[in-house]
Amino acid sequence: MGFLLLGILASQGLRAATCPLHNHGNLAVIIDDLGYNLRTAKVAAAIPAPLTMSIIPGTPYAMEVADLGARRGKEVMLHMPMAAVRTAVSDPLVLDKQLPVADISQRVQEALLSVPGAAGMNNHMGSALTTNRRAMDALMSELAAQDMFFIDSRTTAETVARDAAKAQGVPSASRTVFLDNNPVLAAVEIQIEEAVRRALVEGYAIAIGHPHPATLTALSRALPRLPPDVTIVSASQIARCHENHRRTSMPRAAR
Repeated sequence: MGFLLLGILASQGLRAATCPLHNHGNLAVIIDDLGYNLRTAKVAAAIPAPLTMSIIPGTPYAMEVADLGARRGKEVMLHMPMAAVRTAVSDPLVLDKQLPVADISQRVQEALLSVPGAAGMNNHMGSALTTNRRAMDALMSELAAQDMFFIDSRTTAETVARDAAKAQGVPSASRTVFLDNNPVLAAVEIQIEEAVRRALVEGYAIAIGHPHPATLTALSRALPRLPPDVTIVSASQIARCHENHRRTSMPRAAR
């Protein structure tokens, strides 16, 4: 990979910023879709970097993975399933199109019971629901009440989630890069390099991956060898410290 040309931090260890306010290469890495498989969650938790672990509520290992992440010093997020345009969302707890807006807060509270310690939320799927301003307003009202942040996974270019978050005073940011739309090692390595490049050029970036073997292997190899001017931070640090995070493009595969 091209990281060796930029410098190696392995001997110094990975650093975590308190609040990345400077024009610096801050990179948050979120691992989505956790909760169904305990073995892959353990692999993700063992990666020596302050990754953010995003857990689908109501899954068989949701509470165990949340506890594991906390014990390993990872930030824990709620990976909230939301209605999609093209695909039926079959996870245990879903914010779907049939759910009355008045019941969104109750559904979120129920989800939080299975992911204790979740500091924020990002959407799982959601290409339909994140375009619904009334639903997003109701969601952000509950997140504000819970003092949580929101990361828009940007599964559609028409999302209004961040507009609703800003209106409710919820700290928020948007995904910059998906790491594993093509979950093979070489492709993931290229996407990690793109995330690093964006962090260096724009000051910060958010990369979202999933617990695929190729993704976890690529991150395990790459993160200890980042350029000296790239700092791994939690998703909350980006959301709470960079209110004007730029909107990013949305690959067709994410829809």
